Amino acid sequence: MITAEKIYRQILEMPVEEREKLFAVIARKRFEKESYSHDQVFDYIRQTPFTVKEAAEYLEVAEITVRRWVKAGKISYKKVAHGPVPGKN
Repeated sequence: MITAEKIYRQILEMPVEEREKLFAVIARKRFEKESYSHDQVFDYIRQTPFTVKEAAEYLEVAEITVRRWVKAGKISYKKVAHGPVPGKN
């Protein structure tokens, strides 16, 4: 069975020049605007709640910043057993 993990390991084993070619081909061929709709790319993200840590990584800010934004009402959240989850009401 082909898995993402196996492919990733194979990519790491490739010479740098081949990796560069691979990513150039992927960028040129598979991420053309007509290949994917906005929903295909982002729908999963919208339906899966982030932890504070994941939200901070996604937004490229510190976790405390996400917590401040939640407290200030700048981003919505849903409180779960382990604490607030940004992005869900």
